[in-house]
Amino acid sequence: MPPKRAALPTKERTLFQRLIQEYETKKYKLGLKTADTILKKFPDHGETVAMKGLLLGSTNRREEGIELAKRGVRLDLTSFICWHALGILHRQDRNFEEAIKCYTQALRIEGGGNVNLLRESAFLQLQLRNYPPMVENRLTLLRMQPHLRMNWIGLAVAHHLAGSLDAAVRVLEGYENVMRDIPDRNYEHSEVLLYHASILEEQSRFQDALDEIENGNERIVDLRGKQEAQARCLAGLGKKDEAEAIWRQLIKSNPENKRYFAGLLSLLGITEGSSTDSKAVEIFKGLQADHPKSTAAKRLALIHTTGDDFKTQATAYAKSALIKGVPSLFSDLKSLYSDAAKLAALEEIVETLRLEWAPATSAPTDGTDPPTSYLWSLYYLSQHYSLTGSSEKALHYIDSAISHSSTLPELHMVRARILKRAGDTLSASSAMSDARLLDGQDRFLNSKSAKYLLRSNDTVEAERIVGLFTKPDAPSPTYDLNEMQALWYLVEEAEAHLRTSNWAMALKRVEQLQKVFQEFWDDQLDFHSYCMRKMTLRSYVGMVRFEDGLRSHPAYVRAAKAAVAIYTKLHDEPSTAPFVAKEEEEDPALAGLSESEKKKLLKKQRQAEAKRLAKAESEAAEKKKKAEEAAANGDAVEDEGPKPDLDPQGLEIFKTTLENGPLKAAEKWLRFLQANAADRTETWEATFEVAIRQKNWLLATRAVVALHKLGGEVTEEVVRLKTRLPDLKAAPKPIGSVISAALGQVIPADKPVATFFAEALQRSAASTPKGMLGNAKAALALDRKDEAVGLLLNLPATVEAFTGPRAKNVALKTTVEARALLAKLDASSVAEFDEKARAVFPLANAFKSEATLEEERKARDEKREKWAKGVEQKSEEGAANGEAAKEPLM
Repeated sequence: MPPKRAALPTKERTLFQRLIQEYETKKYKLGLKTADTILKKFPDHGETVAMKGLLLGSTNRREEGIELAKRGVRLDLTSFICWHALGILHRQDRNFEEAIKCYTQALRIEGGGNVNLLRESAFLQLQLRNYPPMVENRLTLLRMQPHLRMNWIGLAVAHHLAGSLDAAVRVLEGYENVMRDIPDRNYEHSEVLLYHASILEEQSRFQDALDEIENGNERIVDLRGKQEAQARCLAGLGKKDEAEAIWRQLIKSNPENKRYFAGLLSLLGITEGSSTDSKAVEIFKGLQADHPKSTAAKRLALIHTTGDDFKTQATAYAKSALIKGVPSLFSDLKSLYSDAAKLAALEEIVETLRLEWAPATSAPTDGTDPPTSYLWSLYYLSQHYSLTGSSEKALHYIDSAISHSSTLPELHMVRARILKRAGDTLSASSAMSDARLLDGQDRFLNSKSAKYLLRSNDTVEAERIVGLFTKPDAPSPTYDLNEMQALWYLVEEAEAHLRTSNWAMALKRVEQLQKVFQEFWDDQLDFHSYCMRKMTLRSYVGMVRFEDGLRSHPAYVRAAKAAVAIYTKLHDEPSTAPFVAKEEEEDPALAGLSESEKKKLLKKQRQAEAKRLAKAESEAAEKKKKAEEAAANGDAVEDEGPKPDLDPQGLEIFKTTLENGPLKAAEKWLRFLQANAADRTETWEATFEVAIRQKNWLLATRAVVALHKLGGEVTEEVVRLKTRLPDLKAAPKPIGSVISAALGQVIPADKPVATFFAEALQRSAASTPKGMLGNAKAALALDRKDEAVGLLLNLPATVEAFTGPRAKNVALKTTVEARALLAKLDASSVAEFDEKARAVFPLANAFKSEATLEEERKARDEKREKWAKGVEQKSEEGAANGEAAKEPLM
């Protein structure tokens, strides 16, 4: 039986009411004194104990507060105040599951009539996507306070998100009927009307949506949003002429908005690559005549034009941009490269322009084009040839451009990108450093340099570079970047550590990125109430749906892939060291000292470090004390500053992962991937690797089938699964039959694995680098090591036939992976493989010897030194002439 609640005398009951008021008015210090006064006489009064815990939790003493609140609940299980206080503390700790349990219990005890509890519970239910209880809470709130518009809107949004669109429409109709005396041009009411219309449109009730807009036409403030909705609804009703008139009116209002052009084309049934391209050409000719200054009209026309029309329009578009010096021209046009004819046409166009503008050309020119046009044509072509796999030609063009204008950072950046795609990550990093040094105050250039350093596995120098722009009082630059939620840095460093076998640090970085995404998810709680108050309903629904697919973000998928690689490595080899130990270089300060002098110096260093740590601890304690005092008085709490990193090398998280089971840790990532990125092959490849190790045959089969449906080559997975799969006849009836039926979509049940593998070797996919690597792994699963080695040795020869934009870049990654596998199987064959790979990828570091890499490093250093001397000499000459030393563009 729960302890009976002790009733307070009149005096203490008055004090308790004051205690609640002091909490609500943020007079926490006074509240603590009032609570202590009550507890002196009644130390076991549960509600006072819980309120004291809530006060402590609000004054930066969260752990003490939660313990006291839990004690208060134990002392008085029938008090809704105790449960509410504990729920608030759990919500502040982002422990939403426990918070909603406390709120639910508080509501049950209180009788369900507490408005604040109902409202907070509804927000928490939405945060957890528990739609049925959220709708129930919203309905109760509306019945209690029908005069508040927020309760009407809250219920409508709850029904909408829960999928009950008819109920949402009925609530909004009721809201509009009871609303009276609304001022003209009221933004909040305008948003409600457009939101109502958007739900009707979602239901395909286009005429009703149009009527809703028409009835509230004078009150709608967002004219563009209204017109877009009208155009879509008219199109849905088949009234194309009226819809077309609206889309054209919108284009006239903003001829650079590509969404308006897309709406018009969709209305007319025109899609990229469709048989109506000739119609699209005529439409765009009219649009360009109506809006001659519209860049969007000219660019979108290139998608639908072909042949001579394409060449004519593309020439005008590219020439105009090159003359203006638009650096982003290639990024703008490269999406057209999926069409081989357009790719060849663009190459011919820009090559012709380059020859026309070349300084030594004999072709007549009218002299109207600026001399920089030649430079930007080289810039474009270097990117073009890099994307199409002609790295040597790309380097020739960009080197010509750099000799033309060596002080333009964009040129060095493109050179770095060309080298990176060619596999020379070390030279790429050096080239990006050249770009950075041309403008040391540019944060973007410094960030790109750090990224390329990470690609070359130089994590120390990368951290130093990013440290130029991070907070100076942070424990480390990486610590600050983690606080700033810099996804690109965390994932790049994780992959760098993974390549250098620093498993502990790689694991730490991917876990940090996981926490960042969890923070993204948790932060939406604040917007549930904010967006309701501001009535930004359409944007709010879009945000909630975006959050539902949050973990489909490319950075998360990359991190998950790295995480699964670590977990499977630790499962396969539990004795794996957290990192590969490196020989530590001797401290330069100790050079030339005797042993006794070294000991003295080291002792001094240790004493100095101990003093520094003691000082830091005392400062942290003082800051914490001041923060608690400020919070107790209801004042703003100053930033406590960075907290110390208790696991700087990732050893604790590495140890914990091993103890709890690596594959169990991988399940967390896989659940998110399967829910958010089911259309990515990386999701099911990772799922298969974990499932096959867990002997979860049903999940492994599901992964194989999903990969097959996505168009992936599944020879390796099928062979590995079939060779390990136990006798399905002996399996429980549902499981065995389900696996057999699912696998039957990929391989007939009566077909031997060896026959399936032999057929796979004859398929066209087997001649691609990825297909050959997969077949080599399948051969290993069949214990055919010699055949696997032979397939790997022949892999570089398949790259030449693998053409298309980015094809060589993809093939390079596969070839590097194949080399790593070959090194494990037959180290003596690696030299032969490298020789063949160098013929295809002459610049790639992965296939060069250590001696060659060292020679290239020395050559880069000498070149950098000569360049620095040249810059210094020009500076001195400029100073002597009283001018700023700056190399001209031409």
